[in-house]
Amino acid sequence: MGLRAEWRTDLIEGDRLLVVDDSRQVKAALRADATLLSRFLTDMGDIATWMSSEDLAGVGELPESWGSLVMARAESGEVITMDPELFWDGIYHWYRSRGVDYDTEARSA
Repeated sequence: MGLRAEWRTDLIEGDRLLVVDDSRQVKAALRADATLLSRFLTDMGDIATWMSSEDLAGVGELPESWGSLVMARAESGEVITMDPELFWDGIYHWYRSRGVDYDTEARSA
């Protein structure tokens, strides 16, 4: 079974990172923050170990119920799809508006 990680955004609920399986079922949902998004954008590690911080039954098990797709990555790290406008809006919101970038910590280490 293959997994992918998805960054989704919702105007009311905010940003989430999802782990989705081949049958398009959400296996984990995590509320996004700058650190978690940085991990998603640089080195995801083993996404099978990502633990849900959200109640899946409360929103839904289909990825679309969590908002608009910003970016999806395969377990290997390959970018599967990306919405450029949502991506750069997210990068501005989470990083550039604070004078940093998503890999600032990694570069300074």
